[in-house]
Amino acid sequence: MPTRPVAPLAGGLGWANLGMDIVSVIRVRRLLAEYGEDFFERMLTPGELADCRTASGLDVLSLCGRIAAKEAAFKTLRVRGRFLPWLDIVVRRSEGGWPLVELRRGAADMAAESGIAEITVSISHDVDYAVAVAAPVLQAGSAGYPLPPSLPEPANAPGVTPETNTSSMNSTSRRTIMSDGLQQVKNWLLARHTERDDIASDLDLIENRLIDSLSFVEFVFLLEQQSGRPIQMETLEVDEIRTLAAIEAHFFPVEVGQA
Repeated sequence: MPTRPVAPLAGGLGWANLGMDIVSVIRVRRLLAEYGEDFFERMLTPGELADCRTASGLDVLSLCGRIAAKEAAFKTLRVRGRFLPWLDIVVRRSEGGWPLVELRRGAADMAAESGIAEITVSISHDVDYAVAVAAPVLQAGSAGYPLPPSLPEPANAPGVTPETNTSSMNSTSRRTIMSDGLQQVKNWLLARHTERDDIASDLDLIENRLIDSLSFVEFVFLLEQQSGRPIQMETLEVDEIRTLAAIEAHFFPVEVGQA
């Protein structure tokens, strides 16, 4: 998927997209207690985990700092319809103690398309939160746009109009009885968003932030458990989990004779 170029015209002024993220220490501590270290192996590389390890185990503040840094770095790329490639954005500790960002595979491709040579990041910790700010280093002499980014596109996935997005899920949304697996998914979402009494089958879970980058990893764990199939986060498409109807279509399809 093409990214929005952010580099300036050669010799001219341009826009650099900053990224910022904040992570709750309580939230990450809960994930570590509930799922163990294996959970974070899908978010951090072995080297990153080693940087976070102490004699007593993984340090929660260090985990939070790297998670926030990855989120902040990803936001500088300004891509749409893509999940954060956790293992492709690597945050390591330099010899001087400050964080360094390495972009690999898909993340490196996204950065190149946006005219970004590398990303610099700063991390700060408090008792309850870790925060990170990231800034792109633009490629020298790369072509781009000297104007501010345009207004956001409609909330639907790229190339999908509201009409096609809705019609593609009609066959699933007509089901009157929700599968047990999907009901568990819905209950999980409602338990984490107590401000909601219900979730419509066509509600956009991404745009309404019922699933964010951190809960996405936990959500994949839940989907694997309920659907009984392994899921590769690196290849999972946003539209596969955009709505409950989409989740049912992709992970809990109607079996012959049960429609």
